[in-house]
Amino acid sequence: MLLADLRYAVRTLRRSPVFTTATVLTMALTIGANTAIFSVVNAVLIRPLPFASPQRLMQVSEKNDRLNISNFAASVLNYLSWKEQSHSFQALGAIGSGSYTLTSRGDPEQINGATITPSLLPLLGIQPVLGRGFREGDDRPGAAPVALISQALWRRRFAGEPSAIGAHMTINGVDYTVVGIAPAGLPFLATGDIWTPLTIDPGNEIRLNHVINVYGRLRPGVTPQQAQTEMNLVATRVGRQFPEVKDWGINLFDFAATIIPDSLRTALFVLLGAVGFVLLIACANIANLLLSRGAARQREIAVRTALGATRKRMLAQFLTESLLLSTAGGVTGLLVALWAVRIANRALPPGLLPVPEVAVDSAVLFFALGITLTTGLLFGLAPAWHAARTDLGAVLKQGSRSSIGGQRLIMRHGLVAGELALATVLLVGAGLLMQSLIRLQQVRLGFHPEGILSFQLAPAAVRYPDQAKRWALYRQVLQSLAAIPGVTGAAMSSGIPMGVGSYNRSPFMPTGSSILPADASVPIDWRIASPGYFRLMGIPLLAGRDFTEHDGPGATDVIIVSRAAAQKFWGAENPIGKMLHRPTVQSSFTVIGVVDEVRLTALNQEFPCLYFSAATRPAPLMDIVVKTQGQPESVQQAARARIHDIDPELPLANVRTLEDYVYDNAAQPRLNAALLVVFAGVALLIAAIGVYGVLAYSVNQRTREIGLRMALGAQPSGVLWWIASQGMLVAIAGIGAGLLGAVALSRVLGALLYQIEPRDPLTFTGVAVLLSVVALIACLAPAHRASRVDPIVALRDE
Repeated sequence: MLLADLRYAVRTLRRSPVFTTATVLTMALTIGANTAIFSVVNAVLIRPLPFASPQRLMQVSEKNDRLNISNFAASVLNYLSWKEQSHSFQALGAIGSGSYTLTSRGDPEQINGATITPSLLPLLGIQPVLGRGFREGDDRPGAAPVALISQALWRRRFAGEPSAIGAHMTINGVDYTVVGIAPAGLPFLATGDIWTPLTIDPGNEIRLNHVINVYGRLRPGVTPQQAQTEMNLVATRVGRQFPEVKDWGINLFDFAATIIPDSLRTALFVLLGAVGFVLLIACANIANLLLSRGAARQREIAVRTALGATRKRMLAQFLTESLLLSTAGGVTGLLVALWAVRIANRALPPGLLPVPEVAVDSAVLFFALGITLTTGLLFGLAPAWHAARTDLGAVLKQGSRSSIGGQRLIMRHGLVAGELALATVLLVGAGLLMQSLIRLQQVRLGFHPEGILSFQLAPAAVRYPDQAKRWALYRQVLQSLAAIPGVTGAAMSSGIPMGVGSYNRSPFMPTGSSILPADASVPIDWRIASPGYFRLMGIPLLAGRDFTEHDGPGATDVIIVSRAAAQKFWGAENPIGKMLHRPTVQSSFTVIGVVDEVRLTALNQEFPCLYFSAATRPAPLMDIVVKTQGQPESVQQAARARIHDIDPELPLANVRTLEDYVYDNAAQPRLNAALLVVFAGVALLIAAIGVYGVLAYSVNQRTREIGLRMALGAQPSGVLWWIASQGMLVAIAGIGAGLLGAVALSRVLGALLYQIEPRDPLTFTGVAVLLSVVALIACLAPAHRASRVDPIVALRDE
């Protein structure tokens, strides 16, 4: 019987190629979009993290309630105290920053990485792909240098050969032994290609130097709440032992939340909900088409019923047709999803998602199967139910005349209203995200990225062991780069805005008068900058002076502060000549200048910042910025040649324009807005087609009634208004319901918006007007056709 139903369904659908093609393509696009978005959600939020019992893993962070800081990096000495005094954790491990210059086995290359404690891999429950992890003692000062390398670097430098284990690599000018190939889970916490032991020398550490991230595994039976209670006591004891950290406590965070930020979770759920709305709209539209098709097949249904077909058989036949349509759409949609996922893996900026790539796995296939069957039932059930309940006597009595039943009409109007309601919610969300993106891209950066090429240099400590030698190298590099034709200047910083450099934050205290309480320290971002950096970057100098070559070793330690930093320490007072120092560090820094604020790490955030002189303390890793008269890329080869002339073993890393960094910083909000606009546009188109289809069907079914009205004196304008007003009543009801739904769901978008309220009245009004205009246009075409009905022809046809 099922095979017979399938054969009949195939024959029936083949006789309506336009309807069948339109339905299959609609379902293919909507199912494909849903499957593609679900693939991302599955990869980021559903697929288990590649760690043993990840629900027992926690991030252990420092907090300071006085400074309103809830999640801050830890200091090495506090980490050691936590290990000694806590009992809630099986183990604690830590990660520090690392940058490596590889000068063996090929061309020199600067590689990102991290330093990790030997306890980290066992704590995470992961094993190296090959070889071993770090052992206790590998992290002691003076231990033999060992390293883990990523699978990518293993394939790139060792062709994936097992002989890589035990091989030697020159890293930062030091001979390292490769002891293992890092497991896939390690880049989740520390992106890069090289990991070395986090060397801990307590005698050279400062308790307030927040430089590592700490993770812990709870003991079996210990809850996060119990662990938090114990760590609060540990923080109190450590504060009594070391008064400089008495204001610093401990916060425990869910491990998964530290890898996947809340903004990304919200964005993915919003996109999944949006594409789900589009699917529901498509189902409602196809259900309307099937209702129309079912009405046209009433005589066929009546004849089959008269020949003995039961309602159950008719219901099964129509459901078979709808499931056949959805299956064809689902198979095609899966191909669309595979194509979309492949494109996404290539096109998405690195680091946008916390996973190496998005894959279509068994969970995605089951989702595609489930959504295919569900949609088939959703858009097929109502038409099948109506077809099975066809009144045999009424259809055979009315002969060639067709009529529209009240229940069928109510259902069709309800489906259209539902389509418009869902489209309204999507359009409101798209409008809010678009306005947020526009405001984000119009934000005042505080610098001018145009025409600037940037790259990173990390001189090997063996060749440049002290600050004097590093500064001599950097100064020579800057002078050589500035002499390149087409270059107007060169400077450097330990972290350029929006870049991937070293971003540091440490507590600072004012020396002397301040608006802060006595002995209060403020964690604040800081950078190292060379003379001329602010001028080259277009950062306004508001007061005082810039760094000069004379602010080097032997001179007074000086510092430049941002306007917000000056206000944080001294309020409205003139900060020039004021002094700052770091707790537990003897030296103080005299403020010589004030610069304007800069968007350092994100377009939607602005942090106070301090700047040290590069001539005094050049960092081991510095960002070089080169200002050009034309396209920045045009001087890339010349810059590389100048660097290699100075030091052939000094590689350039992360060679990019500053405009690229700014562009990528808005990648997630831009992607959110673009996808939601596309979904909303598709929803609007489908909803408009639904309004048109219902009215066109109604006009066709009521041709005799319209002809009678015209014969009795009704004017064409009155008929036009009568038909159009029926459609607009349905549209207004749907739009009104959608606006209420958008108000209810607006809070969800709050975390994704910038400088715009989730219930912005202008956006809501604009969407309502737009949808009303589109609905009116969709209503006017069938209404105009109705107003041109010839009553003689209509009555003669009857």
